[in-house]
Amino acid sequence: MERFSTSDLSPDRPRLASNAKEVNVHVLSESVFCPRAAILALESGEDTGDEEPSLGPRLDDFADYDEHRFVEELHAAWGKVRLWLTLAAPAALLVFLVWRVVSPLAAAIASLPLFYVAAQLWDAFTRIVELVREHAVFKAAAPATIDMAPQQVREINWWSLRKAGFDCRKPVDPYRDPGQRVVGKPWRVLTKDTTVRIPVIRKHRGERVWRQQHLVRSAAYCQLIKTCELGDAPFGVLMFAGSYDCLILPNTTSAQFQFEKTLEDARELLQVLDGGKYVPAEPADNRCSRCHWGKPCEYVAGKTDTVLNGNELVPLRTKARGRYFHSPCGDRFHWVPPHEDAVALGIGEGRQ
Repeated sequence: MERFSTSDLSPDRPRLASNAKEVNVHVLSESVFCPRAAILALESGEDTGDEEPSLGPRLDDFADYDEHRFVEELHAAWGKVRLWLTLAAPAALLVFLVWRVVSPLAAAIASLPLFYVAAQLWDAFTRIVELVREHAVFKAAAPATIDMAPQQVREINWWSLRKAGFDCRKPVDPYRDPGQRVVGKPWRVLTKDTTVRIPVIRKHRGERVWRQQHLVRSAAYCQLIKTCELGDAPFGVLMFAGSYDCLILPNTTSAQFQFEKTLEDARELLQVLDGGKYVPAEPADNRCSRCHWGKPCEYVAGKTDTVLNGNELVPLRTKARGRYFHSPCGDRFHWVPPHEDAVALGIGEGRQ
């Protein structure tokens, strides 16, 4: 797969100093895949450790939990059930009295608090079911032995990894390396002992496989953790959507070399973008076929607008099957990306 390199630019352009531009880790990783994706990542906002920062459904909120947290949350949920059941009794009594003393119509109006209590009970019981289910998944996971100097990508269950002694926390602020001029914030950081810090990236869509951009992104976070926290980051973790399936991505010498090379190329791209005239050429291969930036969605004014640099773009709408479709990449670069969904709709041309 091709990526942005200095050969994409004018040969007479001066070479940049290594510390000329601060590079966002998300932009860095997307530049491995496609320069257009890097521009969209740059203009979409800060790095949060998500592969797609503003798109798609999110994973559930249980990844941070441990045994103590599950028990604590279950106790709190049952407490809410007891509270709302206690309030349901006077609410039901009020409805009964109004029915007998006033009228059925007045009783219907007086039943509104009872409906509210019932809704709260439903939410509380739903929460309990979710907690019990996820707690069972947590308990069923077998602890794993983790190689703290891995050389190969390895599949692992999130809870098995956590049971190996890793705590989970969400970084408050981005890591910033003033020397290399790199900034980024992983989705989560796993901690063990006093020095081990493992960055976690989460991937929302597509196949459950790793690509070169994930390896570069993991290596970048590992380097930031080493610089900013003086921690040991021997690998990163890539977490997939809708499951607790993960991959351990080793932070090898090769991965760090690829990170350094990609960092130079990304700075070249950002320098050219400062001029405001450079538009990367359309990819000639099939990398657009499953890219989330080019995935067409039905246009709904005020809901699906593409917002870059805080501004709504004028959508490039294409009609198919009686509806209008657009995509972030299409809106930004004024074309119809050959995404597989666009090809299926008849508005894009497939590429090999």
